[in-house]
Amino acid sequence: MRFKLILLIKPDSFGNILPVSYQYELSSCIFKKMTEDRLLYDNWMQMNGFIENANHQNRLFSISNFYIPHIKVEQDRLYLLTKRIQVWLSFLPERGTVEFVESVFANTSLLIGDKKSRVNFLVEQITVHSEEPTKHKMQYLSLSPIVFSCPRSNHSVEYINPYNREYPEIMKQSILNKYKVLYGKEFPIESNWNFEILSEPKRKGIFIKRFTPNETKVIGYMYKFSIQMHPTLQKIIYHTGLGDKINLGFGCIEILKNNPEPNIKIEE
Repeated sequence: MRFKLILLIKPDSFGNILPVSYQYELSSCIFKKMTEDRLLYDNWMQMNGFIENANHQNRLFSISNFYIPHIKVEQDRLYLLTKRIQVWLSFLPERGTVEFVESVFANTSLLIGDKKSRVNFLVEQITVHSEEPTKHKMQYLSLSPIVFSCPRSNHSVEYINPYNREYPEIMKQSILNKYKVLYGKEFPIESNWNFEILSEPKRKGIFIKRFTPNETKVIGYMYKFSIQMHPTLQKIIYHTGLGDKINLGFGCIEILKNNPEPNIKIEE
């Protein structure tokens, strides 16, 4: 189940400047809001047959980048030259999710940013979008950078380029592993798996925990692609994201024909 949130910028609070790398702060803010009422959150999880501790690294939702109609970029800062922006939240659980999202986010303030600059937003509108993938072969585009990585022998991390010949197999195993984590069993072997890149991938370097001792840089890619696999697995990646580090704000995707960005009209 997917939701579009229209956010009203409240510049009088902290201004209108975001860090260019805001994905981690956005994801942290959203998850913190979702779990403020722990009883409400746990009941929602249990209603859908999930246990939070078992799924912490495979959260049951994904978050898009912000869609910002007008911006100015100066060094590592984004100046928001508009009154409203939007973000998409997508959830695998369906039971009670509309009520949960509206209870948590309706008319709620979201403070997002780092030590250098922050922006206060008011959730002004929530729209439900119930369409989801139903076919074996689907086309998607990324709404936040897609990340796949593997460890090096020196304990550092290698971020995998979509043109790497191992990329499709790494993606396949990631999806199958996510299914196993979520449902506690193996998914039947996919014999008709196929992955195809439909646009030139754009490399994105995103800082995590900026200006802290734990600062790191994550490399992801924005691109369009087609993927052939069982509709159950299509549904999982559509709602919970694709790739690594989804809990840090990466891997949100959209059905290509439903691309929300070009046709969005936000009153300014």
